Amino acid sequence: MNKKKPVIFVVGSTATGKSEWALKLAQEFKGVIINCDSVQCYSKVQIGAAKPSLEETQLVPHYLLGYVEPPEESTAGMYARDFTETMNSLPEGTPAFVVGGTGFYFMAIEKGMYPVTEVSEEVKAQVLKEIAEPGGPEKLHAELAKIDPEYAAKVNLADHYRIGRGIELIRTQGKGVTQIQKEFAENQEPFPFPLLKIGPDWEREVLRERIALRTHKMLKDGLIDEVESLLDQGLAEWAPMSSVGYKETIDFIQGRLNEDKLLEQITTNTRQLAKRQKTWFQRDKEIQWFDGARGYNEARGVVEKFLKSLTD
Repeated sequence: MNKKKPVIFVVGSTATGKSEWALKLAQEFKGVIINCDSVQCYSKVQIGAAKPSLEETQLVPHYLLGYVEPPEESTAGMYARDFTETMNSLPEGTPAFVVGGTGFYFMAIEKGMYPVTEVSEEVKAQVLKEIAEPGGPEKLHAELAKIDPEYAAKVNLADHYRIGRGIELIRTQGKGVTQIQKEFAENQEPFPFPLLKIGPDWEREVLRERIALRTHKMLKDGLIDEVESLLDQGLAEWAPMSSVGYKETIDFIQGRLNEDKLLEQITTNTRQLAKRQKTWFQRDKEIQWFDGARGYNEARGVVEKFLKSLTD
């Protein structure tokens, strides 16, 4: 383990104030910020992505922020590779505050990614054809159960995607998802840096109000103009445009929502996103949660203690 490059995950749902915490901590402990939000990885999106301002990015170095250009799409595998390169480039002794709400990206850098097997178009087409036939899902599920009963037991007959994916891997690699995952776990490298995980947490109703206020501010700050500009550049189909805030604004611009409904829809969808994010992060028992309104100083003390332990 590289004790000279400490990593602090600052995690949580959208609108919890984790970016503000990370910025204050990075300033105090002479660290850097590494973005771990899948939408903030993209260039050109600013207001709807709730990116830090230019002034904020000048206070401490920021990495992996706004660096994916159209038409490229950010993936967890690509992000994990870029995170490793970023860490390797940092001077020894520099704390890295990794901040964001994309749980899958955090998992990718801490636990690694399953090796993605390329499946030929022919195999994909054949599996799709078989699933579409009468009784197809049942037949393929039975084939899956013969070779990978453990995976098949977790897959519902109605889940055509996972049935198809399991069959594709069997026909491509000659082994099931369970075996692939087992081999991955056996060969998995431990996270190479000392790691602390913290996050601000809020009562549900308070977070709902924070989300509503932030949505108001995004619209006031010019979200509609930002999206119109992106559409004028021919970017309607670019990956970040399907994220919360952008997809609803496109619906408004194209006449499918009025302005009141736009505000309501973004707020509702952001609350649903926040709920999913909280559910994801709550599965990780290593995260230390602190009260969002009053817990910053306590969190700061935990970070200080963690960093000091690495120099003793």
